[in-house]
Amino acid sequence: MNRGSDKAKHFIVRLTRYGNSLRTKITSWISKDPLLKGIVIMGSGTAVAQILGIVFVPILTRLYPPAVYGTLAVFTSLLSILIVISSFRYELTLPLPEKDDEAEYLLILSFFILCILTIILFVVLTVWGEFLAGIFHFEFIKPYYWLFGLGFFGSSLYEILTFWALRSKDYMTITHTRIVQGISGSVSKIILGILSFGSFGLICGEIIGRVVGIGTLGRTILPKIWLKLHDFDVNKVKTLAYRYRKFPTFSMPASLINEISLQVPTLFISGIFGFQVVGLFSLTYSMLVLPVSFVASSMSQVFIGESSEVFRHRSDEILTLYQKTTKKLFLFGAPLIFAGAVISPLIFPLIFGSAWKDAGMFSLPLSIMLVGQFVVATTDRLELYGFNHWELAWNISRTAFVFFGFYLSYVFALPPVPTVLVYSSIMTVMYAVNYILNIKAIKHVLKK
Repeated sequence: MNRGSDKAKHFIVRLTRYGNSLRTKITSWISKDPLLKGIVIMGSGTAVAQILGIVFVPILTRLYPPAVYGTLAVFTSLLSILIVISSFRYELTLPLPEKDDEAEYLLILSFFILCILTIILFVVLTVWGEFLAGIFHFEFIKPYYWLFGLGFFGSSLYEILTFWALRSKDYMTITHTRIVQGISGSVSKIILGILSFGSFGLICGEIIGRVVGIGTLGRTILPKIWLKLHDFDVNKVKTLAYRYRKFPTFSMPASLINEISLQVPTLFISGIFGFQVVGLFSLTYSMLVLPVSFVASSMSQVFIGESSEVFRHRSDEILTLYQKTTKKLFLFGAPLIFAGAVISPLIFPLIFGSAWKDAGMFSLPLSIMLVGQFVVATTDRLELYGFNHWELAWNISRTAFVFFGFYLSYVFALPPVPTVLVYSSIMTVMYAVNYILNIKAIKHVLKK
C-alpha cells in the first residue's frame, strides 16, 4: 500500500517538475521573440473579447432579425470608409519618428485633422442627410444621422491613440481596452434590443463598443499633449506634415480605395438584394473571421511595431520577418477558415435561430478570399517601405475589378451565392498580387 502511494507521489512530483520546466521554456522562448511576445499579449486579450462576442451573438440574433442586422452592416460599412480619411493617415506615422517630441506633434496634427473633418461631416449630414440617405440606403436611422458623426469621431480617436500605444509597445493596455470594448458593445446591444430600439439600438451599441477605451489609452498622452499646446510650434507641424506627405498623398487614397473594395459587397448586396440578404451575408462573414481575426488583428499591429523598428535600423531581417509572419498566418488560418466554412451551414440554424438558417450558404464562397485576406492584408506594409504608389495602384486595380465583378453579376442577374463567389475569386487573385509586391518592395529596400 505504501509502495503504491510512494509511486503516485513520485509521479505527481515528476509531473509537476515537468510542467514547471515546460512553462519556463515557453516563457523564455516567448520573451526572446518580440513579435511572438506581442502576439501572445494582444492575441490573448483579443481572444477573450472575441470569445465573449461569440457568446453574445446567439442572443443578439434572437433579439434582432436579419433585416435589422443588415442595417448595422450598412452603417459599419459606411463608417469604415469614412474612418480611413479621418486623419489623412498621419496616425500611421506615429510609430516611425525616433524622437518622441516629433511623434507628439504628429499626434496633434492627426487630432486636429479629425476635429475639422468631424465638424464638416456634421454639417454635411445636417444639410444633405435626406439626399445621402436615399443614395446609400441608410434611411433606417432617420433622423439620427448625427450617429455617423459620433461614430466617426470616437472610432477615429481610438485608432489614433492605438497607434500611439503601439509606438511604445504598450500591448497590455490595448488588450485591456479591447476586452472592455467587446463586453460594453455586446451588453449595450442586448439591453437596447430588449427595450425594442431596433436598428437605432443596434447602432448605438456598436458606437459604444468602439469608443470605450479612449480614456484608458489617452490618460497619459492627452494631458501631455494639452501642455504642449501652450508652447505649440506651428512650423514644426508643417515640417513634419511635409516630411510624411506620402501618407496623405498615397496611403490615404490607397487605404480609402482598399476600404471601399472591402465594403462594396455589403453596399451592393443591400442595394440589389435588400437588408435581409445582407444581414445573412454579414453574419456569415463575421462568424468565419472571428476564430482567426484576433490573431490577425494582433499580429498586424505587432508586425507594425516590430517591422517599423527593424526598418528604422535598415536591417536585412525585415524580409525574414515578413516571410515568417505570413507563413505562420497561413498555417494557422487556412485550416480554421475552411473547417468553419464546411460546418457553418449545419450549425447556424441551431446556434443563431431558425431565422438565420440560410446564412451558411455564403460560407464556402467566402472562405477562399478570407484565407488570402488573413495572410496578406495583415502584413501589407508597402507604405512603410516607401512604395505608397504601388499600394495605390494595387488598390485602384482591385477596386476596379471588384466593381466590374458586381456589375457583371447584376447584368446577368446572378443569385446571391454566385455573386459572392465572383467577388471572392477576384479578391483572392489580388491578394496574391499584393504578396508578390511586398516581397519585391522589401528586396528593393535591402538593395539600397
